[in-house]
Amino acid sequence: MKYSVIIVAAGKGTRTKLDYNKVFYPMNGTTVIQHTVQPFIEDIDCKQIIMVISKQEQSIFTQHLQHQKIQYVEGGTTRQESSYNGLQAVTSTYVMIHDGARPFITMDQIHALKQALLYDDAALLMVPVIDTIKEVKDGYVVHTPNRSNYQCAQTPQAFKTELIKKCHEQAKHNPNLVSDDAMLVELYSSTRIKVVEGSYNNIKVTTSKDLVDLSKR
Repeated sequence: MKYSVIIVAAGKGTRTKLDYNKVFYPMNGTTVIQHTVQPFIEDIDCKQIIMVISKQEQSIFTQHLQHQKIQYVEGGTTRQESSYNGLQAVTSTYVMIHDGARPFITMDQIHALKQALLYDDAALLMVPVIDTIKEVKDGYVVHTPNRSNYQCAQTPQAFKTELIKKCHEQAKHNPNLVSDDAMLVELYSSTRIKVVEGSYNNIKVTTSKDLVDLSKR
């Protein structure tokens, strides 16, 4: 199944306390972003890698990433806007949307998402919640839900391009704050979203502790 991938890497990542974009953090002799992109470069089904970045950083990105599949798109002021901008460049019937700061995605997981898209128009990687979850209001616990009903969303998230573009268009005219692209499908369509088994190893580099953990891998 042929597809495009949007890799969103325009964020500043201030929680890492770095004075530069965390995707350029060194990792095993290269950088986080090179590890993130490499599986899509290697996958012959991936026909287009759309890097959504800050315009000011394009020269830095091109120093680290040079491949005929790659094209660059300027990011927006929010994650949602950046995904939308990337979607305008997609040329494939199917698209995956991935965080630039998730460098541990595997070919097996990408393949599982492609298989899911043979039967469903939306799919995402997820892992079961491990810790007990508490609902808190005004500094006090008000409810403990059954954690077996909950899973943690990861990326890539995979969609039929027509579907996710339509949902993004509708979201532009509504004030809802969304935390990922799959939530737009929940809000603006009746499409079921297939859950594909992810991995606890598929972390998103978010905090300074994550940078320390990278050095141990």
